Amino acid sequence: MDSFASVKLRYNALPEIARDEVSTVSSFGDMTISAPLIISSMTGGVGPEFERINRNLALGAEALGVPLGLGSMKVMLADEQAIPSFLVRDLAPSVPLIANLGLVSFNYGIEWADVERIIDRIRPDVFGIHLNALQESIQDGGDTDFRDLRATLKRFIEKCPLPVYVKECGGGIAPELVHEIAAMGAAYIDISGSDGTSWASVEAQLAKDPTFGEQFRDFGLPTRWILERLERSQIEPSRIVASGGIRNGIQAVKALAMGADCVGVARPFLEAALDSSEAVITAGERIIQEIKNTMFLIGAGNLSELDRNVLID
Repeated sequence: MDSFASVKLRYNALPEIARDEVSTVSSFGDMTISAPLIISSMTGGVGPEFERINRNLALGAEALGVPLGLGSMKVMLADEQAIPSFLVRDLAPSVPLIANLGLVSFNYGIEWADVERIIDRIRPDVFGIHLNALQESIQDGGDTDFRDLRATLKRFIEKCPLPVYVKECGGGIAPELVHEIAAMGAAYIDISGSDGTSWASVEAQLAKDPTFGEQFRDFGLPTRWILERLERSQIEPSRIVASGGIRNGIQAVKALAMGADCVGVARPFLEAALDSSEAVITAGERIIQEIKNTMFLIGAGNLSELDRNVLID
């Protein structure tokens, strides 16, 4: 599903700018990035395949000059053999690196010492906390005790020495909850709408009874629907990341015009990382060039010119 399909950008036949001078330079915290683009968190685990994928993603992120999110690090806390798959700091020394843990894991034995261990070993710039009630509810034996997690998240944000990046896993975060998380002090909120990969469907295929999970394959909130209902005055200074079904630069510009500060992309980078770091770079360069060309065609020379005025009502 592409909830941005009916969103139209206002084409400018006389943009009065040179395409080669269109700037996508942005910031992520106190770091400069080449484009408002994040390689979203995907994977990590035991074995050379996980190490190879994250190595390719890290090398690609460094060459592209964009942030890299890593997969859930719960696996490395349970099995030290998974740690090498997350040790990519030396491969991506100059771009933001985002750690990742599930919030619900704090109801299942994860402690602050584990967070400190991750920070010490992985050396991230930002600490990601993901919300995934939908995904966990479909898993056989999933972690579904979500009691008191608002208080847990608030304490985590207050205690964490790094900026905190709160994200969903393809189910979307309702606007009122985005506002609530922003009030807690989260630096980034990734709304991760339901336009992209259906993790309910993915988990269903791994379950004993796939038919149960398949009933929830379309459950969740579309990325566009969330963006349209966010109140910027209730979010700042938190920054909004739009992910969930964003596959190209045109969709990215639409999301940015609707109020996102950055976009997260997963599937195109994962498919490329299965091949090589060069393929990751090629995929990223293509998306960035699509963003620049789209901006040129609507007469936007830089990111500050992207707002709802470039959209057709």
